[in-house]
Amino acid sequence: MKTLVLFGSARKHGETSAMLDLFLEAMGSKAGDVEIIDCYTTDVNPCTDCRYCWEHRACSIQDTMQEIYRKIDAADNIVIAAPVYFYSIPGKMKILIDRLQIYWAGTLRGDKPKINIKKGAGLLTGGAPSFPNQFIGAELVLKGVFTALSAENLGIITFPDTDKKRVNENEALKESIKTLVSCFPSLPSAV
Repeated sequence: MKTLVLFGSARKHGETSAMLDLFLEAMGSKAGDVEIIDCYTTDVNPCTDCRYCWEHRACSIQDTMQEIYRKIDAADNIVIAAPVYFYSIPGKMKILIDRLQIYWAGTLRGDKPKINIKKGAGLLTGGAPSFPNQFIGAELVLKGVFTALSAENLGIITFPDTDKKRVNENEALKESIKTLVSCFPSLPSAV
């Protein structure tokens, strides 16, 4: 079992990181091998809409995204953790996500799996106090990513008001994370 995390926060030890730590701790052995891709340390160029991926299961841009594609393909679980800025995910993460076009284009090429072959989950934080639709833009992006990656969206957890509240001090959030983790399959027992 392999879990790939796309981490989209510029703050390495902020509340998004704390939420991801709680999630991975709750996952325990269910996570299997975990790899975290920090979107702020990758050298990924923006999609140019060249449409190369419409005919090839590849991207014409040769950069570190090629290695990320291999890691996505090998993963059983995809977890996306990001803060929300102006209703959406940060720009560095959006650049990487836009390059996932090769998976979406599988519908045009006819090679996109007909069933979900992965599991997905999202973790979103927001600095502002809670307000209606605070996370709606980011949730739509994550849902689109999971669909493109043929990943069953097991849930997206949101946590507002991180300018004042701490993830580690919120028991309701911890319970939500445990509930989400319970949706992931357990590793097969060793015989």
